[in-house]
Amino acid sequence: MTHAEVRAALAKCELTTKHIENIVEVLSVGEKAKIHLCEILNTETHLLILDEPTNHLDVDAKEELKRALKAYRESILSLSHEPDFYREIAIDI
Repeated sequence: MTHAEVRAALAKCELTTKHIENIVEVLSVGEKAKIHLCEILNTETHLLILDEPTNHLDVDAKEELKRALKAYRESILSLSHEPDFYREIAIDI
């Protein structure tokens, strides 16, 4: 990816210049989760496996994760104890 493509991908995960210019160790757990999600969403895969994906995420981050998972066009296998989170995403429970 070009530098511009990386910045655009990070922006889609609500990561701003403030996040990009910091070292990862100083970011919050939720911000780190966004970075990992961004990396995953920009890697060609056919199956996404998530174990409690909403742990340590605030309400806004959960909504962004939900939006991203709805847009993901491949298969998702997820373990979650939050029905309010997965009901709009899951086809089979």
